[in-house]
Formats: sequence, C-alpha cells, structure tokens
Amino acid sequence: MAYNDVSIVIPTFNRADFLVQCIDSCIAQTHPCEIIVCDHGSTDDTPTVVKKYGDRITYIRRELDSGVHFCWLDGILHAKNELIHLNFDDDWIEPTFIEKTVALFDDNVGCVLSNAKFYMQNKGAFEGRAFYFDMSTGKYNSNMLGQLNLDTLTSPCAGIYRKKIMLDCLFQGDIPFSRRHYRGVGPDILFSLFSCKKYGQFGYVNEDLAIFRAHDSSITMDALKDKEKTARIDAAYDDARIYFYICKLVDKLRLYTVAKKILTKKQKK
Repeated sequence: MAYNDVSIVIPTFNRADFLVQCIDSCIAQTHPCEIIVCDHGSTDDTPTVVKKYGDRITYIRRELDSGVHFCWLDGILHAKNELIHLNFDDDWIEPTFIEKTVALFDDNVGCVLSNAKFYMQNKGAFEGRAFYFDMSTGKYNSNMLGQLNLDTLTSPCAGIYRKKIMLDCLFQGDIPFSRRHYRGVGPDILFSLFSCKKYGQFGYVNEDLAIFRAHDSSITMDALKDKEKTARIDAAYDDARIYFYICKLVDKLRLYTVAKKILTKKQKK
C-alpha cells in the first residue's frame, strides 16, 4: 500500500496571532495535504483570520469548548486520510516536513518523527532542541522508540501518525485517570507508544523540521514557572506510560489464555 495522503489537524483556542504562521507553514508544504483547523470556543479573532484562507483549509468551529482532547478528536475524525500530523496552533513546520516524513512510511511503520527545535518568542531567536535522537535518517525497530519514550517525550507536532492509533488513544477516555490531569497532557505520548506496540518499525528524519514556539502562555513554559504544575505534568506522563504498559500486559495475558486453550484441546485429542 502506498502512503501519500496526509491530513494536518490544527486544534486552536484563542491564538489568532500565532495561528497565521502555523497555517501558512502547512499551506507551504512541498507535499500537498489536507489542512483542518479545529476551533473550540475561541473568543478572539480566530474566525476572521481563518476566513481569509477560503477553501484552502477546512474550518471546524464549535462554540462550546469541551477541552483539548475533544478538540483533537473532532479534528482527527474529520480527516479524510490515513496519516495525520497534529500541529499545535503556536508551532509550525518547515516546508519539507510532510514530504520527508511521509517518504519513510510503509505497511510496517507505525509513525515517523523528525527532530524539533525551540523558537524563543521573547528573544526572537532559535535556541536549543525540543528533542533529538542521535540516529541517522531511516527506519528503526519500534522497541527502540518505546525505550526512548521512557525518558524522552515525543510530540505529535514532530511526527505523522496513523489515524486509527490516534483515535484509539483519544477514545479510551481521559489519561491520566487520576486527578493529576494537566491541560491535555497524556494522550500525546500515547500516540508514539501505541505506534510501537502495533507496528514493527518507526521512521526518523534527522533534521529540525518542526518548530516549537516557547512563549509565556504556552503550557510548557507556564508550567516551568510553577513546581506544582511541573509535578502534575510529570505525573500525567507517568500515568500515560503506566496505562500503556497495562495494555501490553493485558495483551500478553490474552495471548497466554488463547495458547492455553489451544494446548488443552490438543491434549484432549
């Protein structure tokens, strides 16, 4: 099966100023793709900004804000394609992001990631990397990505994923299950983890093709100013990892049960 068609989903809430650069970077992709902007409850100029793009994008507008997870889910459900890139409204991607990541997809690849770098809004300059794997561009065993995610966070904004996996990670309910929930943190890391679980390989592009904007109102930067918020984010990611490993354990138990039944039938014969 050839993998060429990609949908970019941009969930947004009250970031009309940043949204323009985000949408422009998606339209500028060297590989054509569907672009969906999903707006849940924005009270700023977002509808006016989006209107200027006409039929170059699909705009989904909900007056009620039901939280970040539902906004992601709403946009992904509207996507026409098998492969999805989720791009937060304050980030953007280089023109060749889709072209270079989709080139590594095949039937055995669960997701493809690129490097990501930070843009410091208050300095007007790039500074450091959001994450970086010391590997060449290519395809790797999924177990490697699973191990990397124990210590390193991969973001959906630096990758393309299979639609079904993303839906599975969102439909299962709120992660984490405890009261440590923090502003949508959790399912984002599950996208990579469950891609590892269901497919033998992942793709990696050793180029800084995704840009994460660091600014005062971003979730990450806001949390770094407060130890309690930082602790809640860390706890949320830990809960997501625990959920993933529980799912793996359940699968092993199911496999053991099936194998035991088959063995029992053979012994009776």
